[in-house]
Amino acid sequence: MPGPARFLLLLPLICLPSTITTADEPAGDPAPSDLEIAFSESAEIHLYTPRVEWRPGHDTVVWVDRSDPLNSRLMEFDPSSGDRRTLIDDRRLIALSGDRPGESPLLEDPVWRPDGNAVLISDGESPNLFDLESGTLKVLEVGEGVEIHPRFSPDGRRIAWVRGNDLWVYDIGLKKETRLSQDGSESVFNGVFDWVYEEELAGRDGRAFEWAHDSSAIVWLRLDDGSIPVFHLIDLMETHSQVTEQRYPVPGDPSPRPSLHVTHFGESSAPTGVNEIAFGDPLPYIPRFGFTPDGDLWYQELDRAQEHLKLVRVNLKTNGRRVLIKESDVYWIGAVDDLHFFDDGSFLWLSRREGNTHLWHVRAGGELVDLSPGPWDVTKMIGVDAGDRFAWYQTARPNPMERRLFRVDLSNGDTMSLTPGTGTHSAELAASGSLLVTTSTLGAPPRRWVMDHSGAKGSEIPVEHPIPRIKYADYRFVDVEADDGIILNAMLLLPQDFDESKRYPVVIYTYGGPNAQVVVDAWPRTSGLFNHTLTGRGFVVFALDNRGSAARGREFEGATDLALGSKQLPDQLAGVRWIKSQLWADPERIGIWGWSYGGYMTAYALTHSPGTFAAGAAVAPVIDWRLYDSIYTERYMSTPQANPAGYAAGSVLDAVGDLEDPLLVIHGTGDDNVHVQHTLQFADRAWREGVRFELMLLPNLAHGIDAPGSHLQVFGAIADFFERHLMGNGETER
Repeated sequence: MPGPARFLLLLPLICLPSTITTADEPAGDPAPSDLEIAFSESAEIHLYTPRVEWRPGHDTVVWVDRSDPLNSRLMEFDPSSGDRRTLIDDRRLIALSGDRPGESPLLEDPVWRPDGNAVLISDGESPNLFDLESGTLKVLEVGEGVEIHPRFSPDGRRIAWVRGNDLWVYDIGLKKETRLSQDGSESVFNGVFDWVYEEELAGRDGRAFEWAHDSSAIVWLRLDDGSIPVFHLIDLMETHSQVTEQRYPVPGDPSPRPSLHVTHFGESSAPTGVNEIAFGDPLPYIPRFGFTPDGDLWYQELDRAQEHLKLVRVNLKTNGRRVLIKESDVYWIGAVDDLHFFDDGSFLWLSRREGNTHLWHVRAGGELVDLSPGPWDVTKMIGVDAGDRFAWYQTARPNPMERRLFRVDLSNGDTMSLTPGTGTHSAELAASGSLLVTTSTLGAPPRRWVMDHSGAKGSEIPVEHPIPRIKYADYRFVDVEADDGIILNAMLLLPQDFDESKRYPVVIYTYGGPNAQVVVDAWPRTSGLFNHTLTGRGFVVFALDNRGSAARGREFEGATDLALGSKQLPDQLAGVRWIKSQLWADPERIGIWGWSYGGYMTAYALTHSPGTFAAGAAVAPVIDWRLYDSIYTERYMSTPQANPAGYAAGSVLDAVGDLEDPLLVIHGTGDDNVHVQHTLQFADRAWREGVRFELMLLPNLAHGIDAPGSHLQVFGAIADFFERHLMGNGETER
């Protein structure tokens, strides 16, 4: 299930270290609305989130500048000198490609060679290698088809990629491609995750292979989906309908059958040996795997109920397996990211075994040392320096709304706070120990800057891009008391001319799902940007993180175990009571909206608390958990057979007849995540129950409803819907 920031990222970013620029509308044209400025087709071309990263093997920073839609540029900035330059651009690549057939390579997603002196790019037909030192472009002659998820070996001699659901390795010097798997098909996946693994276990990164540290071997995951039922996505926009088949397990269905495969290489790139790790029934999930520094294989094994996790180490010479650590949780448990092995066999590990997610040093003898003690959750392990002396991590501290950066001395546990300022801070570690830090708040767009090994702030990165010139809201963070006395985090977005002597309609923005937040001190993304445009129309926007939300420890998140919806709605209703207690709020004009899980919460609120809301808008909503994918749903709800009461209590479909208030449902018919089946079953039940609602379908668009101009239509429909149902019905003065 996607988080609240799942959709097209329209992150308005800053331009220069000390300035923010905004996009101006052409002179003489009628003044566009805030929605048009933020979400028109031209705005969506120009508003993007550039990936800013360290250049491998260098102490410089690189990114792709797409501000000119006709000429993307690969940029480099040297923090020590302040110099900035263009390494390559589309125009030069087109000139270098000459008259050869096929499309010219474009700087969409360049893949760096580990030494940072070459990048792999694609022209849509063949991979191309651009050498930054010589300025030459070389076409790699490979088989037919499209190569996906390319990755260089650490020594830069080979490239692995997936084509036709098989894993291939290309030797650059020998100009030779070797096929490592032979059985890729629509139901067998080698080196690439199937849909449900990628969506729910892999952080939406489809690559399912890893190189050994010394480039001598590669491991990949094979998934056999042959026993999983097929869901049909139907395209009705042609004279003759088209059908796309998707392997999509719902709760209780068979799961993918995993196995791990390791291929070893000699100097000639010919495979010299193969290891296979098979898994028997009951089938587990294998969400993470890789190599230790000395060449052993490791993998994480998660049971289907997602309550038990173990880290296993495999000696590839003997195939002997050894369990390094086991984790269990009474609610649920997930895969551990950012695992780091040391040469002595110890490793860094994230665990919430003590209630909050902490960073642990697991000694070679099994002793566990807590490196981040305290009542807060570590949200990311950033990295370890080359000398294995320090580790850097991000944590939800001093409160769940913020993210701060810390450095811990691995020898004695001494910890340094690196970002004392409020807001959200993230970072990427360079081999030198310097950090590339990104910082934003709800009121300040992201800025990127360099921090040295000691924590001293250095140069700011001049990533240029405008932000939309709209009326940005004022904001407040507030506390809301739940029925049982627990304090819930909430926030308000207020019109710039907010006057407490007036009464305002209020729109609640919700997500509400596990392991996610909407109340964060960070610059808004797509949905958050839309919420700002609502305040420009005179609405107050309110958001609250209910039970189950992230960054407040195991008990707060686990409170929704086996009870999605039914244990979350009471907290949202506590938010409604808080709103009604404010003299500036019109208690008769409260609406609610959300996308994905937020769409579910909206539909659930209107059907399970009728009369509370004046209107609700649900985008791509889950309507019944029996229709959603097995890995996500069983993690929180078990199976319908084991938890029939929980599924019934959490169903919107079973409560359609209780809908009394205006509801707008928006769904893309090509949604491969929350299928439009949810909305159609809701519509079928609604007419049979004599219930009416408004419906907007976007043919063939997926879960993010991402097409040129589509967000303007979606958000425009929601804004107009709320204006019809929330504006003009209450007092404007007290």
